[in-house]
Amino acid sequence: MNWGIIGTGNMGTVIMNALISSNAVDERNLYVNNRTFLKAYQLKEDHPGIHVVQTIDAIAESCDIIFICTKPKEIISIANQLEKQVSENQCVISITSSITLANLEELLSCQTARMIPSITNRAMYGTTLLTFGNNITEEMKHLLLQTCKLFSEPVEIEEEHVRIASDLVSCGPAFISYLLQLMITDAHEKTGINQQQATELVECMIIGYGKLLEDQYYDLDSLKQKVMVKGGITGEGMIALEKALPKGFTEVFNATHDKFYHEQDNANDWIFQLTKN
Repeated sequence: MNWGIIGTGNMGTVIMNALISSNAVDERNLYVNNRTFLKAYQLKEDHPGIHVVQTIDAIAESCDIIFICTKPKEIISIANQLEKQVSENQCVISITSSITLANLEELLSCQTARMIPSITNRAMYGTTLLTFGNNITEEMKHLLLQTCKLFSEPVEIEEEHVRIASDLVSCGPAFISYLLQLMITDAHEKTGINQQQATELVECMIIGYGKLLEDQYYDLDSLKQKVMVKGGITGEGMIALEKALPKGFTEVFNATHDKFYHEQDNANDWIFQLTKN
Protein backbone atom coordinates (compact mmCIF):
# COMPACT_ATOMS: atom_id res chain seq x y z
CA MET A 1 0.00 0.00 0.00
CA ASN A 2 1.31 3.43 -0.96
CA TRP A 3 0.75 6.64 0.97
CA GLY A 4 0.88 10.16 -0.47
CA ILE A 5 1.42 13.56 1.12
CA ILE A 6 0.54 16.72 -0.78
CA GLY A 7 2.16 19.69 0.95
CA THR A 8 5.38 19.27 2.90
CA GLY A 9 5.10 22.21 5.28
CA ASN A 10 5.21 21.84 9.04
CA MET A 11 2.33 19.41 9.48
CA GLY A 12 2.95 17.49 6.27
CA THR A 13 6.51 16.87 7.41
CA VAL A 14 5.34 15.89 10.91
CA ILE A 15 3.01 13.29 9.40
CA MET A 16 5.74 11.97 7.10
CA ASN A 17 8.26 11.64 9.94
CA ALA A 18 5.70 10.04 12.25
CA LEU A 19 4.72 7.45 9.64
CA ILE A 20 8.34 6.56 8.91
CA SER A 21 9.76 6.74 12.45
CA SER A 22 6.98 4.54 13.84
CA ASN A 23 7.51 2.01 11.04
CA ALA A 24 3.86 2.44 10.10
CA VAL A 25 4.95 3.02 6.50
CA ASP A 26 8.15 2.02 4.76
CA GLU A 27 9.63 5.16 3.24
CA ARG A 28 9.75 3.35 -0.12
CA ASN A 29 5.93 3.34 -0.04
CA LEU A 30 5.70 7.08 0.59
CA TYR A 31 5.14 9.64 -2.16
CA VAL A 32 5.38 13.39 -1.53
CA ASN A 33 4.54 16.46 -3.56
CA ASN A 34 5.00 20.13 -2.80
CA ARG A 35 4.30 23.27 -4.77
CA THR A 36 7.99 24.13 -4.35
CA PHE A 37 9.60 20.98 -5.69
CA LEU A 38 13.03 21.66 -4.17
CA LYS A 39 11.55 21.88 -0.67
CA ALA A 40 10.06 18.41 -1.04
CA TYR A 41 13.21 17.01 -2.62
CA GLN A 42 15.29 18.15 0.37
CA LEU A 43 13.38 15.63 2.49
CA LYS A 44 15.30 12.87 0.71
CA GLU A 45 18.40 13.91 2.67
CA ASP A 46 16.89 12.25 5.76
CA HIS A 47 14.66 9.77 3.96
CA PRO A 48 16.35 8.74 0.69
CA GLY A 49 13.76 6.05 -0.05
CA ILE A 50 10.76 8.37 -0.43
CA HIS A 51 9.43 9.23 -3.88
CA VAL A 52 9.28 12.94 -4.66
CA VAL A 53 6.87 13.59 -7.51
CA GLN A 54 6.21 16.81 -9.38
CA THR A 55 2.44 16.58 -9.90
CA ILE A 56 -0.70 15.90 -7.90
CA ASP A 57 -1.78 13.52 -10.66
CA ALA A 58 1.28 11.38 -9.93
CA ILE A 59 0.19 11.12 -6.29
CA ALA A 60 -3.31 10.08 -7.35
CA GLU A 61 -1.98 7.46 -9.75
CA SER A 62 0.44 5.93 -7.22
CA CYS A 63 -1.18 6.17 -3.77
CA ASP A 64 -3.99 4.41 -1.93
CA ILE A 65 -4.16 6.96 0.91
CA ILE A 66 -3.56 10.65 0.21
CA PHE A 67 -3.04 13.39 2.81
CA ILE A 68 -3.72 16.98 1.74
CA CYS A 69 -1.58 19.13 4.04
CA THR A 70 -2.11 22.60 2.59
CA LYS A 71 -4.05 25.77 3.35
CA PRO A 72 -7.88 25.52 3.22
CA LYS A 73 -8.37 27.13 -0.20
CA GLU A 74 -5.69 24.90 -1.69
CA ILE A 75 -7.33 21.83 -0.13
CA ILE A 76 -10.54 22.66 -1.98
CA SER A 77 -8.69 23.14 -5.25
CA ILE A 78 -6.61 19.97 -4.85
CA ALA A 79 -9.63 17.86 -3.87
CA ASN A 80 -11.42 19.10 -6.98
CA GLN A 81 -8.42 18.10 -9.09
CA LEU A 82 -8.12 14.69 -7.42
CA GLU A 83 -11.74 13.80 -8.15
CA LYS A 84 -10.83 13.25 -11.80
CA GLN A 85 -8.11 10.76 -10.80
CA VAL A 86 -9.11 8.79 -7.70
CA SER A 87 -11.31 5.71 -7.36
CA GLU A 88 -13.64 4.49 -4.62
CA ASN A 89 -10.86 2.30 -3.21
CA GLN A 90 -8.67 5.30 -2.42
CA CYS A 91 -8.95 7.57 0.61
CA VAL A 92 -8.29 11.31 0.70
CA ILE A 93 -7.53 12.84 4.09
CA SER A 94 -7.61 16.52 5.02
CA ILE A 95 -5.71 17.76 8.08
CA THR A 96 -7.57 21.09 8.41
CA SER A 97 -10.44 21.55 10.87
CA SER A 98 -12.27 24.19 8.83
CA ILE A 99 -12.69 21.91 5.82
CA THR A 100 -15.59 19.68 6.83
CA LEU A 101 -16.12 16.15 5.63
CA ALA A 102 -19.28 17.43 3.96
CA ASN A 103 -17.02 19.77 1.97
CA LEU A 104 -14.79 16.89 0.90
CA GLU A 105 -17.72 14.64 0.06
CA GLU A 106 -19.22 17.36 -2.13
CA LEU A 107 -16.02 17.34 -4.18
CA LEU A 108 -14.89 13.71 -3.96
CA SER A 109 -16.66 10.42 -4.60
CA CYS A 110 -13.85 8.37 -3.03
CA GLN A 111 -13.44 7.58 0.67
CA THR A 112 -12.71 10.61 2.87
CA ALA A 113 -11.46 11.34 6.36
CA ARG A 114 -9.97 14.14 8.40
CA MET A 115 -6.93 13.64 10.59
CA ILE A 116 -5.69 16.53 12.69
CA PRO A 117 -2.16 15.83 13.92
CA SER A 118 -0.11 17.40 16.69
CA ILE A 119 3.55 18.32 16.55
CA THR A 120 3.91 15.95 19.52
CA ASN A 121 3.37 13.08 17.07
CA ARG A 122 6.94 13.74 15.91
CA ALA A 123 8.07 12.24 19.23
CA MET A 124 5.62 9.31 18.96
CA TYR A 125 3.38 10.95 21.58
CA GLY A 126 0.26 13.04 21.78
CA THR A 127 -3.11 12.71 20.08
CA THR A 128 -4.40 12.56 16.54
CA LEU A 129 -8.01 13.60 15.98
CA LEU A 130 -9.97 11.55 13.44
CA THR A 131 -13.32 12.06 11.73
CA PHE A 132 -14.55 9.67 9.06
CA GLY A 133 -16.67 10.31 6.00
CA ASN A 134 -19.85 8.47 5.11
CA ASN A 135 -18.23 6.52 2.28
CA ILE A 136 -15.28 5.15 4.23
CA THR A 137 -15.14 1.38 4.64
CA GLU A 138 -14.69 -0.32 7.98
CA GLU A 139 -11.42 -1.75 6.68
CA MET A 140 -10.05 1.70 5.84
CA LYS A 141 -11.24 3.14 9.16
CA HIS A 142 -9.53 0.31 11.04
CA LEU A 143 -6.33 0.79 9.04
CA LEU A 144 -6.17 4.51 9.82
CA LEU A 145 -6.87 3.99 13.52
CA GLN A 146 -4.27 1.25 13.85
CA THR A 147 -1.71 3.31 11.92
CA CYS A 148 -2.21 6.33 14.17
CA LYS A 149 -1.82 4.13 17.26
CA LEU A 150 1.79 3.51 16.25
CA PHE A 151 2.75 7.16 16.83
CA SER A 152 -0.08 8.69 18.89
CA GLU A 153 -3.33 8.20 20.76
CA PRO A 154 -6.05 8.37 18.07
CA VAL A 155 -9.37 9.88 19.14
CA GLU A 156 -12.48 9.88 16.95
CA ILE A 157 -14.00 13.32 17.45
CA GLU A 158 -17.47 14.67 16.66
CA GLU A 159 -17.77 17.38 14.01
CA GLU A 160 -19.14 19.87 16.54
CA HIS A 161 -16.05 19.54 18.75
CA VAL A 162 -13.38 19.47 16.05
CA ARG A 163 -12.28 23.06 16.57
CA ILE A 164 -11.96 23.05 20.35
CA ALA A 165 -10.25 19.65 20.28
CA SER A 166 -7.83 21.05 17.71
CA ASP A 167 -7.11 24.01 20.00
CA LEU A 168 -6.17 21.61 22.77
CA VAL A 169 -4.26 19.04 20.72
CA SER A 170 -2.76 20.85 17.75
CA CYS A 171 -2.53 24.48 18.89
CA GLY A 172 -1.86 23.61 22.53
CA PRO A 173 1.92 23.15 22.20
CA ALA A 174 2.25 26.67 20.76
CA PHE A 175 0.08 28.18 23.51
CA ILE A 176 2.02 26.38 26.24
CA SER A 177 5.35 27.35 24.67
CA TYR A 178 4.30 31.01 24.74
CA LEU A 179 3.36 30.82 28.43
CA LEU A 180 6.65 29.12 29.32
CA GLN A 181 8.65 31.68 27.33
CA LEU A 182 6.77 34.42 29.17
CA MET A 183 7.72 32.80 32.48
CA ILE A 184 11.39 32.70 31.42
CA THR A 185 11.44 36.32 30.21
CA ASP A 186 9.73 37.67 33.32
CA ALA A 187 12.06 35.66 35.56
CA HIS A 188 15.05 37.21 33.79
CA GLU A 189 13.65 40.74 34.01
CA LYS A 190 12.67 40.37 37.68
CA THR A 191 15.85 38.77 39.01
CA GLY A 192 18.53 38.95 36.33
CA ILE A 193 18.82 35.16 36.06
CA ASN A 194 20.56 34.18 32.83
CA GLN A 195 17.92 33.44 30.16
CA GLN A 196 19.71 30.34 28.94
CA GLN A 197 19.85 28.92 32.44
CA ALA A 198 16.20 29.81 33.06
CA THR A 199 15.27 28.12 29.78
CA GLU A 200 17.13 24.95 30.72
CA LEU A 201 15.42 24.90 34.12
CA VAL A 202 11.95 25.33 32.60
CA GLU A 203 12.53 22.76 29.86
CA CYS A 204 13.71 20.21 32.42
CA MET A 205 10.72 21.03 34.62
CA ILE A 206 8.17 20.55 31.81
CA ILE A 207 9.70 17.22 30.76
CA GLY A 208 9.46 16.00 34.36
CA TYR A 209 5.94 17.40 34.61
CA GLY A 210 4.87 15.35 31.61
CA LYS A 211 6.47 12.25 33.08
CA LEU A 212 4.49 12.63 36.30
CA LEU A 213 1.28 12.66 34.27
CA GLU A 214 2.37 9.86 31.96
CA ASP A 215 3.24 7.53 34.84
CA GLN A 216 0.00 8.57 36.63
CA TYR A 217 1.62 9.76 39.82
CA TYR A 218 -0.82 12.67 39.71
CA ASP A 219 -3.56 14.17 37.58
CA LEU A 220 -3.60 17.90 36.83
CA ASP A 221 -5.51 18.91 39.96
CA SER A 222 -3.70 16.65 42.43
CA LEU A 223 -0.33 17.74 41.03
CA LYS A 224 -1.24 21.38 41.58
CA GLN A 225 -2.45 20.70 45.10
CA LYS A 226 0.67 18.67 45.94
CA VAL A 227 2.95 21.57 44.99
CA MET A 228 0.83 24.22 46.73
CA VAL A 229 1.65 23.67 50.40
CA LYS A 230 -0.92 25.44 52.56
CA GLY A 231 0.27 28.92 53.45
CA GLY A 232 3.35 28.54 51.24
CA ILE A 233 4.96 30.65 48.55
CA THR A 234 3.42 28.70 45.66
CA GLY A 235 -0.06 29.52 46.95
CA GLU A 236 0.73 33.24 46.96
CA GLY A 237 2.02 32.96 43.43
CA MET A 238 -1.15 31.14 42.38
CA ILE A 239 -3.33 33.94 43.78
CA ALA A 240 -1.38 36.43 41.68
CA LEU A 241 -1.65 34.19 38.61
CA GLU A 242 -5.41 33.86 38.98
CA LYS A 243 -5.71 37.66 39.13
CA ALA A 244 -3.47 38.10 36.09
CA LEU A 245 -5.42 35.56 33.99
CA PRO A 246 -9.05 36.05 35.08
CA LYS A 247 -10.56 34.75 31.83
CA GLY A 248 -8.10 31.93 31.29
CA PHE A 249 -8.21 30.82 27.66
CA THR A 250 -11.67 32.18 26.85
CA GLU A 251 -10.35 34.94 24.60
CA VAL A 252 -7.95 32.50 22.93
CA PHE A 253 -10.79 30.12 22.08
CA ASN A 254 -12.99 33.02 20.93
CA ALA A 255 -10.27 34.05 18.48
CA THR A 256 -9.64 30.55 17.13
CA HIS A 257 -13.35 29.89 16.67
CA ASP A 258 -13.92 33.22 14.89
CA LYS A 259 -11.15 32.31 12.44
CA PHE A 260 -12.57 28.79 12.10
CA TYR A 261 -16.08 29.99 11.20
CA HIS A 262 -14.66 32.54 8.76
CA GLU A 263 -12.65 29.83 6.99
CA GLN A 264 -15.70 27.55 6.87
CA ASP A 265 -17.73 30.30 5.19
CA ASN A 266 -14.93 30.82 2.70
CA ALA A 267 -14.72 27.08 2.01
CA ASN A 268 -18.42 26.95 1.22
CA ASP A 269 -18.05 29.93 -1.12
CA TRP A 270 -15.05 28.37 -2.90
CA ILE A 271 -16.91 25.10 -3.43
CA PHE A 272 -19.95 26.94 -4.71
CA GLN A 273 -17.82 28.75 -7.26
CA LEU A 274 -16.18 25.48 -8.37
CA THR A 275 -19.45 23.59 -8.73
CA LYS A 276 -21.13 26.57 -10.37
CA ASN A 277 -18.48 26.58 -13.09
